[in-house]
Amino acid sequence: MLSQTRPHPTSRPRRGAWGVMRDVLFALFLRELKTRLDGRWTTALWVIGEPLAGALLMLALYTLMRTREIAGVDTVLFLLSGQLSFMLLRSLVLRLMESIDANLGLFAYRQVRPVDAVLARAGVELAIFGGMALLILPGAAWAGHGLLPHDPLGLLLALLLLALLGLAGGLLAAVGTHGALALLRPVLKMAFMPLYLGSGAIVPLAHLPQGLREWLLLSPLPHLIESIRIALFGPAYAAPQGIGLTLPLVWAGLATLLALLLLQLRGDRLQVA
Repeated sequence: MLSQTRPHPTSRPRRGAWGVMRDVLFALFLRELKTRLDGRWTTALWVIGEPLAGALLMLALYTLMRTREIAGVDTVLFLLSGQLSFMLLRSLVLRLMESIDANLGLFAYRQVRPVDAVLARAGVELAIFGGMALLILPGAAWAGHGLLPHDPLGLLLALLLLALLGLAGGLLAAVGTHGALALLRPVLKMAFMPLYLGSGAIVPLAHLPQGLREWLLLSPLPHLIESIRIALFGPAYAAPQGIGLTLPLVWAGLATLLALLLLQLRGDRLQVA
């Protein structure tokens, strides 16, 4: 009579590829979150204070100009919507750019891949900005600047596309500037200043000359910021003509394809660097 083999009571079922990836991402997420906040309350306070500082600075300037409304909407809400949107994209691109270098020692484990480090850091940035928005917006409402989105679905779509563009740009920057090409990182950081000035975050695009506005709308960022404001404020907001989500979607798709191509070509170098 053949004896039946019984599994050891302490044995665990083998995890599939998705299970391994989920566990790796969760562990990397916790590691990145601890590193990001550094265990100090001052760091968490600065995460919230940075966008507020920029918005308050511009608010003071507009107050001196006796401007209570910009493009038909409350000045505070106009500035906050632009500041938060721009800083989310900038934070995703610039912090994801350094995510591979920050986790090189972990790539000795075959379960950990460079793209896992990028995705985990992206999750941390999105979680931080989500929590920051949940603190800032109720605070603005308490101060008399409350707002209910005119088009919640349109707002969600624009925010998702903004996050996708930041993730694609961050992945491309992380892979493309790794190794000897790290010299390009300061240039990329400086490039965000003209992008900030031309994004419509602090100056309404509708007030700019048409020729200049057409050049600025070649960038996906003004389309996303204006789309977010249109979804927030509705017809009250005087948005410029030609705003849409098609161009940001094309940019995000091209950046993702190029990043994945570079990742495929340079994958071995990333693992052993």
